[in-house]
Amino acid sequence: MVVELEPLAPAEAIAAFDRRKPNLVDTFSWQDVWQEDHATMFTVAKSAGFDILTDISGALEEALKDGRTVREFSRDLKPVLQAKGWWGKQLVADPATGDLVAARLGSTSRLKRIFDTNMRVSYAAGHWAGFERNEAARPYLRYVALLDERTRPAHRARHNLVLPVDHPYWDMWAPPCGWNCRCTLQSLSQRDVDRLQRQGEVLKFDPPQDTFRNFVNKRTGEVVRVPDGIDPGWAYNPGRAGYEARVNQAIAEKIADAPPELVDAAVRERVASSAFARFVREPQGSMPVLAIAPDIAEALALDSRVALLSADTMSKQQAHHPELTVDDYRLLPTLFSAATVAIQDGPLSIVFLRLANGRWLHAVIKSTKSRKAAFLTSFRFTTEDRIPAILSRPGARVIYDRREG
Repeated sequence: MVVELEPLAPAEAIAAFDRRKPNLVDTFSWQDVWQEDHATMFTVAKSAGFDILTDISGALEEALKDGRTVREFSRDLKPVLQAKGWWGKQLVADPATGDLVAARLGSTSRLKRIFDTNMRVSYAAGHWAGFERNEAARPYLRYVALLDERTRPAHRARHNLVLPVDHPYWDMWAPPCGWNCRCTLQSLSQRDVDRLQRQGEVLKFDPPQDTFRNFVNKRTGEVVRVPDGIDPGWAYNPGRAGYEARVNQAIAEKIADAPPELVDAAVRERVASSAFARFVREPQGSMPVLAIAPDIAEALALDSRVALLSADTMSKQQAHHPELTVDDYRLLPTLFSAATVAIQDGPLSIVFLRLANGRWLHAVIKSTKSRKAAFLTSFRFTTEDRIPAILSRPGARVIYDRREG
């Protein structure tokens, strides 16, 4: 049976790519940027020092908007990259160690992979926007694999798997599930499910049991568990991560010039949502968690109205502070408005300590060097007797102290 997938308006995929385009990050290895972080940035391994990211991202944007083929993309981009020296095998310096390493930079096959990966991730995010928008009418997703000799056995085993849109199985098994993965998801109504079964399609409603293997990130030494059948770095939902990043960007844009009380209300609404609970459980993309008060923005010389919690930080929080619950994280929007003590302990960093429900909360907000964005980098329980130790740090200064007495 030939699988017919619904056409996707390019605007959705373009919007997903546009979300990543301003955040160009030079990297040395594909392991330097892990999983969900790809939803909020654009990078190419071994790009550091060659000034090529703008060229490649611009060519991809044109390909999305104009419907260009990989042959056209490669043909026009190759001479630009060659002129900048990013082509063929070369000795390049690893910025982490300073060592010279033999590496393959640009090539026709590499451009094909860059094109294929970015197109599939952008379209996955575009599709997911539709899945979320139409969930009431089309509450199911169907895993669709191309059943030929190139199909991975694990992907073949998941062909025709049908689960609800909000099923946690899609947290990991949402295509693309690896390099050159051609699988996709198709949204279905109950009528669609019934029709496919009448036509003899054998649908599966129970996901296969996952098995896992260890993978060592050579850049960090971290050992992570990777599901068998999914390439390292792809055990997340690229579509939802891109969609959530776009939603969070839209929130930030809408409140950019709003009064502080409206900014705070928008952030609190987002943190109270089911999307935030899902983010805490399975971090993807980033999430606005704090409306930045004017005095805090002034202290950091910050050009941003919202502090973000990244997927990478959320994952670290899960590992180091498993005692924190979703309800604990939902206290974050109250820190600026009700923090008992705010201490600046560096030009880019502020520590907040607040007594809530008999417990002291400790949070750290850091600005990027450009002062264009701010991130929550730490959140945990603490005790009041830790405040003198923070104040004793070199350069620390109290922004305010609202403790009674």
